[in-house]
Amino acid sequence: MNPQGFPIARIAGIRVKAHWSVLLICALLAWGLADGLVPALAPGTPEVLSWVVGVAASLLLLASLTAHELAHSVVARRLGLPVGDITLWVFGGVSHIRSDWATAGNEVLVAVAGPAVTLVLAGVCFGASLALSAAGSPALVVLAAQWLAGVNVLLLVFNLVPAFPLDGGRILRGLLWARRGDRSSATMAAARAGRVFALLLIVLGIADFFATSDFSGIWLVFIGWFLDTAARGEQRGETVRHVLEGVPVRDVMSPNPIVVPSWITVQLLLEQYAMRYPFTTFPTHGIDGKINGLVTLLRMKRVSPRERGNRRASDIAIPIEQVPVARPDDLLTDLFARMSPQSAGRALVFDGEQLVGIVSPSDVGRRLHLGMTQTRAGAPRPEIPPAA
Repeated sequence: MNPQGFPIARIAGIRVKAHWSVLLICALLAWGLADGLVPALAPGTPEVLSWVVGVAASLLLLASLTAHELAHSVVARRLGLPVGDITLWVFGGVSHIRSDWATAGNEVLVAVAGPAVTLVLAGVCFGASLALSAAGSPALVVLAAQWLAGVNVLLLVFNLVPAFPLDGGRILRGLLWARRGDRSSATMAAARAGRVFALLLIVLGIADFFATSDFSGIWLVFIGWFLDTAARGEQRGETVRHVLEGVPVRDVMSPNPIVVPSWITVQLLLEQYAMRYPFTTFPTHGIDGKINGLVTLLRMKRVSPRERGNRRASDIAIPIEQVPVARPDDLLTDLFARMSPQSAGRALVFDGEQLVGIVSPSDVGRRLHLGMTQTRAGAPRPEIPPAA
């Protein structure tokens, strides 16, 4: 699962984003506290103060979710796994690990880290509520601490459900993987559990809505749909990984890509390269001859005709720092985990300092189609000769 989000912070070099669902749920929780819980448990509280408590508690909840996901990322880094950004969503978040897990133990350790931090936070909030109450602190402060403790316990229980892609589902996959020695079957089992749990939430949500006419049931349906979509995505991803397993990058890449000077105008780029060669992506090089970026046909077309004579390839190129690179003998599955929309789904292949190829989504798609066709036909995948 890789949801888009809005950047909200950068912690320890990791960018934290918030999916629209978590922003919405935080707003609803703030409203519920300010308009419901606070007036019920602390009658007579001024409305402005109720909203201050509601917003503050919701922001602290957002901080709790961030701490949960940072725990995943920190442990992953300790294990040598490259970490991208973090996206918070309605009941937790996603730490984008830009690599394969390599071992079942890695997955279990990373998956356990988040719930462990949430458990500690729940304990701290509960202990704080008791201490604040004993010290005679204002009722609103004690209420906020109790609420945070309760919500963290709810998140802990929910995330530990053994259903993909929740933390409990990842723990389940790791344990099944370790027991069976087969990642693919473990993934499919955990994803099926995730889809069953999602279906259960959807059924309960629909039943609740028709029984009570309460729109809270719609939230259960939404969460169930979200989890089902994520579980199906994990199934598809595992199928792709299995089909591409063992395939080296050299078998998929388009060799000898056309390299263009980064200082030419977009107009010349279109006339001399895009219209002459059947490619949609061109690496760029600087005056020193080194590859310094990647320009796509889509980026060329986005430049208005009036500006094409003034803007240069370097102005619209994707910087080389944002483009994944690989060697011809690297496994495609390792590279595939690092390809992203940030580089237009492309990667460059170097043999030493020499650029020898480029990998695009269409290259991967052709190999995937071939592999899946052979799998359906029952034919073994072609053996890959050892590198010379």
